[in-house]
Amino acid sequence: MPTMAIDFDVYQVLKAFAARNKTSVIDYRLFAQAVQRQARAYDQTNPFYRDLSIHPESVLSPRLMQLAREKRISVLTAGNQIDRIYLPEAFTEAVYQEYRRMEENPDIPFPDETNLKLSVPSEWIQPVSVDTDLPALIDFEGDRPALLYRIMFPEGLRSIVILSVAVSDKLLEYAILKIRHYLRKGANKDFIQQRLLGALAGKELQLKETLVSIMIKPFDTLEAMKSGKSDFVYPFWAYLSSAVKKDLSGKGDPTPEDISVWQAAYLIDVYNNYYKGHAQREQDRESAFKSLELLLAKAPYLYSMQDITDFRDSQGRPFLGKYTREELEAWLADATTANDGTTLPKLLIVPVSPVRSLFIVRDKLLPYLVKALSDARPAVRTAITRDWQDVLLNFETLDAMNDDAAFRDDLRARLGKMAPVLSAVLDARLAPAVLAASDKAGDQSLERWFGNSRTAGMDVLLDLNRKRLLTDVRMMLPLWYTIPVFSWIMALWKRSAKKKAERTRALTKAIRADEGEKDQSKTAGNARATDFSLAAANAEKSFLPSGYKLEEYLGLLAERWNTLLDLRAKANLTEDINSLVRDYLRGALRSMKPSSFTPDRVKTMAANLADTPNLLKIRNHSALEEYIRLYMVKVLKR
Repeated sequence: MPTMAIDFDVYQVLKAFAARNKTSVIDYRLFAQAVQRQARAYDQTNPFYRDLSIHPESVLSPRLMQLAREKRISVLTAGNQIDRIYLPEAFTEAVYQEYRRMEENPDIPFPDETNLKLSVPSEWIQPVSVDTDLPALIDFEGDRPALLYRIMFPEGLRSIVILSVAVSDKLLEYAILKIRHYLRKGANKDFIQQRLLGALAGKELQLKETLVSIMIKPFDTLEAMKSGKSDFVYPFWAYLSSAVKKDLSGKGDPTPEDISVWQAAYLIDVYNNYYKGHAQREQDRESAFKSLELLLAKAPYLYSMQDITDFRDSQGRPFLGKYTREELEAWLADATTANDGTTLPKLLIVPVSPVRSLFIVRDKLLPYLVKALSDARPAVRTAITRDWQDVLLNFETLDAMNDDAAFRDDLRARLGKMAPVLSAVLDARLAPAVLAASDKAGDQSLERWFGNSRTAGMDVLLDLNRKRLLTDVRMMLPLWYTIPVFSWIMALWKRSAKKKAERTRALTKAIRADEGEKDQSKTAGNARATDFSLAAANAEKSFLPSGYKLEEYLGLLAERWNTLLDLRAKANLTEDINSLVRDYLRGALRSMKPSSFTPDRVKTMAANLADTPNLLKIRNHSALEEYIRLYMVKVLKR
């Protein structure tokens, strides 16, 4: 017995006692006496050793009962006393050895507790229905709840007992060996082959080869079932197990050997259906990923993680379900990792904000940029023309009008506001590497934009020339703006008027400063607006996800529901929605108290507005409704 510590491990002591006595069924009294003798060899002034020496049951019994509750041992009691202690090996070893015998002699039937002369404690054996329970236990993850399974069959067949860990693969091996033994006896093979010819018409050669394979290389047929590489394997096993069961059920007095084969046919049917379903799910998963790959290569090319999880097949069924979220993330991780001999992966990641990224297929990046820059150019040119015309009409000037670098900076800033996603793609600087690795490396227009491992300036990308643009704007001015003397006089007059206006504003500001008390009273009269602002701030906490700013998240929502490609139409649609929300809110607030502007009330208002007939035509309706809620908050929040 090992050296005894004060906080000794009863289980290890028990195992050591069992090993020394070569038994897995332990007489409690003998064990207690051995522990008692060992304890007497230690210092009896120590209360722990003294208790073990005098009353070992006071220490051993509670700990043994705890081990029994943990199912590490089983105890047999007589009255209120422990009589026998069973280690798991008392039952598992007998079952294991019986199956070892079966491997050497296939005549031996599947064992049960009766022929093994075992009475397994209920906590160590789990009843399992072959039809309803067994399929879920084949690929059971984690520790199995019982050491043994009692597998029960229909049609009055006796149950069998097996180690729970053997269900994952060994049980199928035993079943196939039983079928092989059946086919080898007498004319059974020819009989079964004849039975299956009608069901597997046109596949006579495959049928013959598979039956021979079972008899010569049974485990090869097992692997074929698991892998599902052939469409023939699953119908073959289904018809075979059915034919065997039908043959044996017709016998008036089946032998134990017949019953064992009958049981094997039931088991094979369960495993065959399980692996068939597994193969079908694998096929569906691969098909879903292929469809996903095709969808990613379609316009609008850029997709968020939410977009990808929402993808559906041609029947409107979501792909998420054919593969799990974890499998999707693993697929994306592989697709965004360079592994095909190039420096870039098949799927590129474009960060558009600190908390949001978009995916784009590598081969679609350049087509996307060509179209997106072409679409953005008219809107940017129109905005610059309008702004520069206003400046020139006031006889003023801008740095962007006179300096190429300032002009490029102005273009970049404008594009960032008007097309933030396009701007983010350009800022990611992926296009030069994609062009270098593609078959379009000789395209002159693309080389001008992204050749030599660099991205051209924004004026080149948008094909906007500063001098030509300035000339066009000046041509749009009234004729007298081009007359030097007259334009000089008007500029002088404008500057004088501007100075006078600045003096007037300064005087007004001073007067308002003197009337500060009046302004405060006016502000107090606007307490209703302040209360609505506070209510909107509280609602914002409920609606705005962590890590986002209000304007940023509104922009993200707008990208989800406003999917128009034309930038001008896109901006107009957003402004129309904003105007509609403001008008609706203006009417609703006339009769509403600030205290009523709660998150629930905002949700109701947004839902009512979003469900109007015109807005129901917008596809991503949930994103639109969320956008309306937050835009209401923005309008009222100060």
